[in-house]
Amino acid sequence: MKSLPILAALSATLALGVAFGQLPEVKPPPPPISTVAQSVKDEAITAKVTDALSSDPELKGMEFTVATADGVVTLNGTANAADQIARALAIARAIDGVKSVTSILAVKPS
Repeated sequence: MKSLPILAALSATLALGVAFGQLPEVKPPPPPISTVAQSVKDEAITAKVTDALSSDPELKGMEFTVATADGVVTLNGTANAADQIARALAIARAIDGVKSVTSILAVKPS
């Protein structure tokens, strides 16, 4: 009588082993970019965004700073009008390597 539960447990274990043997191979995710490499990328993005915004004649008079962390650009500062802010955001988003743009920009009070 005791052999029946043991036989059932053995059959269940064997069935699980067969089922798991048919699972697809799981590959580990790619290694993350090193902190130093990401920092270098972020600095390059910051420089490109700063240059693009500074050289745009429609953004003249805009006061801003640019910071980048893990490809996310943050623009902080003031503009003369809301359309300058929209233009600055569009320019920043168009830079290669930018994942997203966070705005801390405001229109200067008149």
